[in-house]
Amino acid sequence: MQKNKTVMAIVPARSGSRGLPNKNIKEILGKPLLAYSIEHAQKIGADRILCSTDSQEYADIAKKYGAEVPFLRSAFAAESASMEELILEDLYNKFDEHGMEYPDLFVWLRPTFPFRDIRAIQECIRRMIEDETLTACRLVTEAESRLYADKDGFLIPDFDDQGRSLIRRQEVEKKYRVFNTDVFRGKPKRHDPDFLGRNVGYVVGHKLCGVDIDDEGDFLIASNLVAILGTDYIEKNS
Repeated sequence: MQKNKTVMAIVPARSGSRGLPNKNIKEILGKPLLAYSIEHAQKIGADRILCSTDSQEYADIAKKYGAEVPFLRSAFAAESASMEELILEDLYNKFDEHGMEYPDLFVWLRPTFPFRDIRAIQECIRRMIEDETLTACRLVTEAESRLYADKDGFLIPDFDDQGRSLIRRQEVEKKYRVFNTDVFRGKPKRHDPDFLGRNVGYVVGHKLCGVDIDDEGDFLIASNLVAILGTDYIEKNS
């Protein structure tokens, strides 16, 4: 990784959660969930690791595991409906207030993903450094592309099923899950709804990176996977 580019990892950890209360600090093997993302940031070699949270309790936990929390998130960016562009707007505002320089690259690490492919994220960063035309680079995982939608109570294929009841996965265009990790530019300042831009590259990561915790069922699945495999499973098997 070229050190002439500053890389700041952001762990966005809002305190409110309807599906699973306090999920960002819910513990897996005695460790709060947001701590796993902080450890991922340390492994990728980020220059700075910042936790964006509206909770002093969360801030204290994040600092315990090695993140900076120089300020708390503003209320407008901490509602249940607040989109990530609002979190970015708040970050830029707070950077200006505290005299903090914008990083060249943000690495956005959502804390609901306990598994990450470190090499894939480092490759995203490398691509962003070497290709100035990229506006962002996302870690993705392969997803099921043979999906169906509802129309008036009937299943309608959301893909070309070629008039057949069954079709092999290899016959359908590949699709990908996103949201595990995004790498995008911190300069110039941008926090509109299309903050990732339109020239977005990607790196395919291990399928375990698709494990996302939204509710109690997800949490049970993720907890058992971590207990059985360990979060370094991807590093050891890639």
